Amino acid sequence: IINPIHDDSNKLLKVGITQLASKKLNEIMIADNSPNLALKINVESGGCHGFQYILSLSDVNGDNMELVDTENSIFLRDGAKVIIDKSSLEILKESTIDYVHELIGSQFKVVDSPYTTSSCGCGSSFDVDFEKLS
Repeated sequence: IINPIHDDSNKLLKVGITQLASKKLNEIMIADNSPNLALKINVESGGCHGFQYILSLSDVNGDNMELVDTENSIFLRDGAKVIIDKSSLEILKESTIDYVHELIGSQFKVVDSPYTTSSCGCGSSFDVDFEKLS
């Protein structure tokens, strides 16, 4: 973890990255000839269940080094990088980042979140159990 972030009780906030997600990110890095490519995940209010995941690919290099600051952690697996800001990480902690193949297509997805109470059918919008979270 680059720039590890801890909660108020000094517990490390972290997420897991599956081997499949790591493999796909590495394939994209090679295909785009972008060795500094990272998957950036943000949690924002919105969607049909109150919160939504915003996933994007960012180049952590040169002009975009602001992604590596005290408000972001970078999680690594086999060369793949996932960037999550502190407020999003507080909700995503203990979740797993995966790459899933479904009938509607393939995508990176947040799975196994212990603090998500429900989500929409596509999985991009969700509710948070704030009692469990605190």
